[in-house]
Amino acid sequence: MNNSTSTSVSRSSAGGLLFVLMCLALLASSASVQAGAKYEFPLSWSFTEDDELHELTFTGQSERAVLFFRVYDIAHYVETTTQRTVTQATVVSDGPSKAIVISFARRLDREQIRDEFNKSLRRNAQPDWLEQAGPTITTFINGIDRDAQPGDQMVFYWLAGGRVIAEFNGEREFGVTDAAFAKLIWSIWFGAEPACDREQLLAGLT
Repeated sequence: MNNSTSTSVSRSSAGGLLFVLMCLALLASSASVQAGAKYEFPLSWSFTEDDELHELTFTGQSERAVLFFRVYDIAHYVETTTQRTVTQATVVSDGPSKAIVISFARRLDREQIRDEFNKSLRRNAQPDWLEQAGPTITTFINGIDRDAQPGDQMVFYWLAGGRVIAEFNGEREFGVTDAAFAKLIWSIWFGAEPACDREQLLAGLT
């Protein structure tokens, strides 16, 4: 009976190990597919605001991933004529025009997007930013009324003077002049606990 029990346990253990290895293989395959489907961002980005053309240059890209799943790809741009004045130390500061372009890789419903921003805006915030931008945060989050599908794009512009514009698939959804809010938005990806690799987002500046 002992030999039979031992054999049964051995087979059970082998079966369990095989199952684990199969799961790991599937997860690795999923990660490989996700990594191979990254969005290719253009090397330049332009937009017009108040009849003024802003031409921006690509500084780098990264991704937001949870476990093995890529949630979105993200790129950062700065005004072409002032590109060299932006560094990791100054990127969360008012100055030359900048843009963050997000390309969604997965479907997210509006409640998920609201919840993510509500947490992310506070993760790297300085207390005075939250105090100054409180009403703007509420208006911005409450204004998120669309689900995101794979391939959808969200763009944030930060113009000199603390002006922030948000677009979704090319349509303007939000605009405000609030320097504290602009810093909160940029701190999501460039703060002490960034949502992605901030060095990758500025790799093109070196």
